[in-house]
Amino acid sequence: MTATRRIRAVVIDLDDTLISAYRRPDLAWLCVCQAFQTQLGDLDPDFAAHALTEAGRAFWSDPESHVVGRADPRGARRIIAAKAFVGLRRDGHTTPSAEVAERIADAFSLHRDRQMRLEPGADAVLVHLRDAGYRLALLTNGAGPLQRAKIERFGLASRFHHIQIEGEVGVGKPDPAAFRRMFAALAVEPAEVCFVGDSLVWDIRPAMALGCFTILYDPEAGEAVGRGSGDAHVVVRTLASLATHLPGAARPPWSE
Repeated sequence: MTATRRIRAVVIDLDDTLISAYRRPDLAWLCVCQAFQTQLGDLDPDFAAHALTEAGRAFWSDPESHVVGRADPRGARRIIAAKAFVGLRRDGHTTPSAEVAERIADAFSLHRDRQMRLEPGADAVLVHLRDAGYRLALLTNGAGPLQRAKIERFGLASRFHHIQIEGEVGVGKPDPAAFRRMFAALAVEPAEVCFVGDSLVWDIRPAMALGCFTILYDPEAGEAVGRGSGDAHVVVRTLASLATHLPGAARPPWSE
């Protein structure tokens, strides 16, 4: 499906859209637990990783915890590890000390940081869209210093006309105010915006509710690729395919 309306701006999410950051926490926890097998004692690494994954799922599904975690992911992982091992002890399992639990959580944070990378085709598609005349914006939640560090690390700052970070402006997705602030910065109406993100809850549904054309980025998508999912207008498995769903842009007024 190609947008039939006039699209003047493309707004893109950062984490797990432009950069691979937080997918498959189960595999990340397992990798860390295997490295800490000696410190885990009789606790099987697979079993520990499962408990940590479930504790993380519970933490991030709670709206209040999510706010805390976005501001301090490293601290959030320490909370998650502590809760996971408390739960295991409650069930009669022998668990490592609180100090080891913190070290496991910090190792998870380090593992995430080392594994972080640009999604395939991310930089090329940004260059292509900008050269085609689209106004580009980055809209991301999280703490300002943390998100800025990612943006600088991967050389993304120069690709955008506007960058908006929750921690810097005081409002984030899915709050409509965050989207409206971004529309104003780009001087566009919602109907002139294509929003690209990996989350239905945080990106796609709030953007669609405001009138944007939406593209869900899901590298593991199945049959829904290339058409609407019931929530997004379009689902794509690769960032390189974004441009195929956007019409060629006329010469925009901001280039005059």
